[in-house]
Formats: sequence, structure tokens, C-alpha cells
Amino acid sequence: MAMSINTNVVSINAQRNLALSGGSLATSMQRLSSGLRVNSAKDDAAGLAIAERMSTQVRGLAVASRNANDGISLAQTAEGALSKVGDMLQRMRELAVQAGNATNSKSDREALNAELVQLRDEVDRVAKTTSFNGKKVLDGSFTGGVFQVGANSGDNITVGALANTKVDKLGSSMYGASKVAIATANVQNTTTAVSITVQGAAGSATITIDADADRTGEELLGSMVQSINSKTADTGVVAFLNKTATGYDIEYRSSADAAGSTAVATITTNGQGTLAIAGATTNLAAADQAGIHKMDIKTQAAAWESLQRIDSALDKVSSARAELGAIQTRFEKSIENIDIQQENISAARGRITDADFAQETANLSRTQILQQAGTAMVAQANQLPQQVLQLLQ
Repeated sequence: MAMSINTNVVSINAQRNLALSGGSLATSMQRLSSGLRVNSAKDDAAGLAIAERMSTQVRGLAVASRNANDGISLAQTAEGALSKVGDMLQRMRELAVQAGNATNSKSDREALNAELVQLRDEVDRVAKTTSFNGKKVLDGSFTGGVFQVGANSGDNITVGALANTKVDKLGSSMYGASKVAIATANVQNTTTAVSITVQGAAGSATITIDADADRTGEELLGSMVQSINSKTADTGVVAFLNKTATGYDIEYRSSADAAGSTAVATITTNGQGTLAIAGATTNLAAADQAGIHKMDIKTQAAAWESLQRIDSALDKVSSARAELGAIQTRFEKSIENIDIQQENISAARGRITDADFAQETANLSRTQILQQAGTAMVAQANQLPQQVLQLLQ
């Protein structure tokens, strides 16, 4: 090898290798300090692009999980309120059943009705005020919503309208109602048998009540009501006898199976007996009686009506709770799926971007040794031109 003073090739080579090992040392230290194999695009351009797309998906899934949990919270809020509404309706039903008992006086029913009214008003208040994040959920204003439960467009769950549980919308009952007023002057002893024909939605029945000279008119009216009610299973018609200031009222209620159907109860008396019932033929046209806002239990007939409406309201509340439970289950399953996606995508991203500490530690040790050796070799190479001086001596 030629000896030169101006160009020290050995030193230049040693410096180049020292720079390379220094770059490798810097890279290993950066990866070990950050925990990442890819710290910039130059480290792995394609890997960085793939990892960024995965990061976008992972972050979107994290938000989607929160969205689904918000959906669960909304459903739990509505379902919790409906649970209390159901409890109040159950108590109202107990009051209606108690008010339907013949042993109750007018004051007893007034007391029972006072509690029912308070419960009814509380049901309405709960329906109008229950909200989630400012959105009312039980007053009929929540007409449905779309919940984003995925990282991409179209990954959503649609929830339909929630039940309207305001008292004017809660529950309905299909029945007909009518009343026959009987003046006290017309209620006399009778010696003539009374024939009653009842035709209701469920069927018809003819009832004959035998005459009894020892029976008062009031007793005969009681027998009429009792006989009508004994055939309720066949006719769907139920009767109630109420004493009024001027005489008696016989009230009729007729159930019906569907909107638009009708039930007719025809009450007729035969012969020339002294018992006179003005307007004894009465028609009961069944209609949909919506809501519980106007119901009371001040009479037996009103208690019967209230039972029909409360039962319908309980059915509606139970159905709404079941639907909300199903919605919660669906959201929970979507969260489980989101968690699995996050786990797998994060693992794939980590394989691209995360540093292998075992490998990087070995690289660090290797490059540190190379740095030390390289520094020593540069020093040795720089001493080579001094050997030329020996030729001049």
C-alpha cells in the first residue's frame, strides 16, 4: 500500500465505520427509550402507513364502546323509571280491587280513590320528567335514535321509539258502558216474573227471575244484577247496582276483544207486574277507552273500569321493559365484539410498531462495542502519517 500524508484512507474508512456504528447506536437507544420500532416514516414507511390505519380503527372502536355504553345507560334509565311506574300501577290495581268490594262505604272508596289519584299523578310526573342527557325518554318525544357502535360508517344500532307512559297515553281498554236509572217510586213489590235477555260480545243468555210476593223491589233488582253477573263468562256483560238519591242505577259494562266491535245488552221485563224499569233496553257500544288519567274508583263500576285500564297499562309497561332489556343485551353484545376487535387490531399494530427489547438490547451492546473499537481504530489510523517522517531522517 502506498504511503501518503495528504490522504489517510485507513483513517477515512475507520471514521466511516465509526459513523455507521454511531447511527446504529442512536437508533437502538431511540427504540429502547420510546418502546417503538417505528419512530418515523424512514424506519418503515409501509409499516407506518398500515399502523396509522390500525390506530384510526382502534381509536374509533374506543369511542364506539363509549357510545354503546351510553345506549345501555339510556335504556337503564328508562327501564328503571318504568320499574317504579309498574310498582305504582300494581298498588293502584290493589286499590281498584279493594274498591270493587261491596263492603266498602262511600267514604271508604273516597279514601281509596285519594291514594289512587296521587299515584296516578306521580306516574304522570315520572313519565314527563325522566330524561337522559337532556332527552326525555318516557313522554313520547323519544321517537328513536341511531347509535354509532363501530369504527366505520354504517356500524350502528337503531333503537325505535320508547313507550309513552304519560297517563293520558298509558293503557287502554275496550268496553261499552251504559246505565239504567230507576226511580224509587217505580220500585214496588212485584208478583210477575222478570225475563232478562243479555247479548254481549262473548255471547247471549236469557235469564228468568221468578216472582215472589214476599220479595221487595230492591231485592228483585239485586237478583237481576246477580243473575246478569252469573252469566258474565258467557256474555261478557257485568252489572252493578248503585243506590242514588232518587232511587237506583243499574250500570252495565261490556268487554270487547278489538277496536270497533260492539256489545249490546238488552234488558226487558215481561208481564204486567208492578216493577217498572223505565228505559230498560240499553245498548253498550264498545269503544277504546285510552289512558288512565280520568279513571277513579268511587263506585264498583268505576273500579271495574279502572281494573281494565290498569291491566292494560301494566301490559304496556311490561312490554316496554322487556324491549328495553333486549336493547341492553344487544348493546352489551356489541361492546363485547368491539373489545375483541380492539384487542386483535392493537396486537397487530403492536407487531408492526413496537420494539423488540431483546433484539434492541443486543444491538445496543454490539454498537457500543463497535463505537469503542471504532474510536480506538480512528486514533490508530491517524498515527499512520507519522511513519512517513522516518523516511526523511
